[in-house]
Amino acid sequence: MRHLSSFVLGLLLSLRSQAQQAPGPAPRVVALPEVAVHGRVSTQIIGTFHGKYISGVRPLTPGVRCVIWLASPDTAREYTLKALTIPLHRRFTAGRLQISLHAAGRGTELLGPALAARPLLISPPDSIPKRRTQLRLNLRPEQLQLPKAGVYVVIEGMTTLADEVFLKHRFVQRRKTKKDGTTVAKPYILTRRGTDTTTIWTPYDEFPKLRQSPAGYVANTWMRWAPHFPYKREGVHAFQGRSVQAFDTVVLLELEN
Repeated sequence: MRHLSSFVLGLLLSLRSQAQQAPGPAPRVVALPEVAVHGRVSTQIIGTFHGKYISGVRPLTPGVRCVIWLASPDTAREYTLKALTIPLHRRFTAGRLQISLHAAGRGTELLGPALAARPLLISPPDSIPKRRTQLRLNLRPEQLQLPKAGVYVVIEGMTTLADEVFLKHRFVQRRKTKKDGTTVAKPYILTRRGTDTTTIWTPYDEFPKLRQSPAGYVANTWMRWAPHFPYKREGVHAFQGRSVQAFDTVVLLELEN
């Protein structure tokens, strides 16, 4: 009986020693997904707001085009266009705004190629909510890069409807006169739709009006008052015998880099 107990004890000790010496399972290798580390994206705003607005506005009736040049803040860096903000005098109820971005032209040409395939078209009233006096256009989906030589923002007045044709400006004399005896004239924009011979009279004040900021002697704004007219850069001019400084149409462009 004693020999049997010794044999069993020896067998158990032998098995325990083998269990301690046997290697465990191979370590499990887990492959982690690759992680890309990006730098922090910073936002910068460039524009033509020079500290204050003036009471005068820039009306954009059909055929009138306003061009604003914005320089690159650093030509050694690359920027992506994030958003464009256009302050308005008030909500407009007639006309549309066609907005496009262009590179600088060659030689004497002011405008170069458009940065986007299609211009943005803003029409009332759904595009501008109530109690809001500015347009903010999201440019991220377009993935546009700021040209090294800067960008030209082109804002053009359009007719209210696509099949509407601009005819002319017309001033109508009111019966009411000013205190000095002169007659008050109310301006209208005359248009016509397609083959319809009916003339549409729309008050001038219903069309878009852009905000302006004093720019000193020379502005970065050009105006083209009709499609067959040349561009004219805004500068110091005389008004009623006084010298008036230049004014920029205000636009704000948000950049990311």
